[in-house]
Amino acid sequence: MNQTGNIASAYSPPFKIVAKYFIAGIIAFILLNLLLLFNYEDIGGHHFQPKILSITHIATLGWITMIIFGAMFQLVPVILEVKLFSSKLAEIQFWIFAAGIIGLVYKFWHFNSALSFTAPAILINLAMYIFIFNIIATMKSVRTWNLTGTYLAAALFYLFVTAVAGLLLAANLDHPYIRINHLQYLNLHAHVAFIGWVSMVVMGVTYKLIPMFTLSHNFKLTLAKIAFVLINIGLLGISTIMHYSETTIFYYIFVPLIAVGIILFLFQVLEIFKKRIRKKFDVGIKFSSFAYIILGITTLLGTVIAFIDYQSIINLTLIYGYIIIFGYLSMLIVGQMYKIVPFLVWYHKYSSKVGFENVPMLKDMFNEKIALIEFYFMMTGLILATISFSFQINQLLLVSFFLMLISSVIFATNMIKIFWS
Repeated sequence: MNQTGNIASAYSPPFKIVAKYFIAGIIAFILLNLLLLFNYEDIGGHHFQPKILSITHIATLGWITMIIFGAMFQLVPVILEVKLFSSKLAEIQFWIFAAGIIGLVYKFWHFNSALSFTAPAILINLAMYIFIFNIIATMKSVRTWNLTGTYLAAALFYLFVTAVAGLLLAANLDHPYIRINHLQYLNLHAHVAFIGWVSMVVMGVTYKLIPMFTLSHNFKLTLAKIAFVLINIGLLGISTIMHYSETTIFYYIFVPLIAVGIILFLFQVLEIFKKRIRKKFDVGIKFSSFAYIILGITTLLGTVIAFIDYQSIINLTLIYGYIIIFGYLSMLIVGQMYKIVPFLVWYHKYSSKVGFENVPMLKDMFNEKIALIEFYFMMTGLILATISFSFQINQLLLVSFFLMLISSVIFATNMIKIFWS
């Protein structure tokens, strides 16, 4: 049980704050899989379609970002050994963020309605500014800085850029003013979000959590430091040149920098795994390991897409986006939740009772056999969806979405068991 002290400590915020974000994220995960299943005939072709945009924002904001917010409220204070600046701000942020997501998702779904895109985008921006302020105010008290802190600080910068870009795109949908193609800025918005905001958090936290969960020691973080420099130069580079036309030559510089940076990150993860003492992979680490493999595949695919006429290949961007959201990020989130949530619930409910009464073991707090079935369902669903998009087989797409929905229900059932244990 000694790991508990590494992700939960006296610096932890009130558990109800973190739990609220996690529960909302799990509900969004089930909702997005339900919508995919019941609208599978509309999921195909170009990605700029109302239902696809609506479901994508449930995934990116309601599922992925909601979980990251909750995880950062828990992990930033513990990893950097400082109290969260304000739990009240985290509470206020939650409700503003939730209202903004509901409004934006509804508007995308009813694209031609009289409702505004800008109003819910303003709410989402306000929530993100509150989060950035809260975490920066927390980081100001840090005495000993580390590499994870550097990655998380960079992630906050890219979250700000993503939020502003999203607001400007929403305003452009209400009152068109952007002279360059809207889709070009949408592409920038998506890549800054996935590489800058989400992946910076994933990488920074990975350097702390994977060694902790696998009992890995005596490794250097040299590759992690080089990866940070390369990815940020590349991302800032493409963020700049995307504002101009006739900049193809620069893509040959900045895109490979990002790709090499991500590959170096994966080699860093591999080195950490090689140094581990705990040889057996539990279900949480299996999910995470699969997610890192998918990250490598999406990196190669994204690099190819950057240099070809991808719009001439049917469903290519859908395949790219789907395996990022479900193969890389959802697999990673599910895996890490199976490691983090039992620790947090145990720490909150039972740590003060040790020695006075019987307390449950972590392995008894959820059903690992069912979680393993979930792992295979998700993996199969991902493969079938990729085949379905590639060969446009709607019936197979229906099966893949059904498997993914069952997986999300299993995940939610196990999370409920943990919270109620």
